[in-house]
Amino acid sequence: MKKFFILSIILIFVFTTSGFSQFGEISRKPQIEVFGGLAIPMAPDDFKDYFKMGYSIHGQYVVFPSPKLGISFGAAYEPFAFDGDKMMEDIQAMDPYTDYSGVGIDGSANILEFGIGVRPYLTSPEATTQFFLFGMGTYNILKTEVTISYNGIDMGSESDETKKMGVAAGAGLEMPMTETMNMIIQGLYRIIFTEDENTTFLGITAGLVF
Repeated sequence: MKKFFILSIILIFVFTTSGFSQFGEISRKPQIEVFGGLAIPMAPDDFKDYFKMGYSIHGQYVVFPSPKLGISFGAAYEPFAFDGDKMMEDIQAMDPYTDYSGVGIDGSANILEFGIGVRPYLTSPEATTQFFLFGMGTYNILKTEVTISYNGIDMGSESDETKKMGVAAGAGLEMPMTETMNMIIQGLYRIIFTEDENTTFLGITAGLVF
């Protein structure tokens, strides 16, 4: 984790100094962004097949070393509900001779993310609608829990917590709503470097800029 933050500080310094040398001064004020939306599981197969579409709650603070470059400091939370019915269907298909009547599986997964990102803008600062690209390095805390029951009685549960690094990349747009508030829409592809196979999901969010 220390290496991640050291590299992040170096990256911010490089972009900041290059931004100042190109534009001379900061012409955009820092902004606070709060948004939410959908989180769609993509991989691995266990995550994609047995967890339903989740939600994404995201907040970040963005500073601008130059008019066309933002540096973001953010946090996000994504909960996913477990599809126990789908898992039971697959278990019964693989073992059709066993009676699984009364057996139930329930569970959940959630991801807490902290990240530092770079946001280059593709449009001029004077444009009404701002288009941007986005890249981020992340530190993620993943938690999962699965409970097995029989005729409504809990028979046991298993939980796991993993801390892994990751990256995110995407694009979005920002447009005015009022004189003091903008709307932001963005799509992000998130990759978390978990063991055996990366955990990935697609986030589609919208929110407000203050």
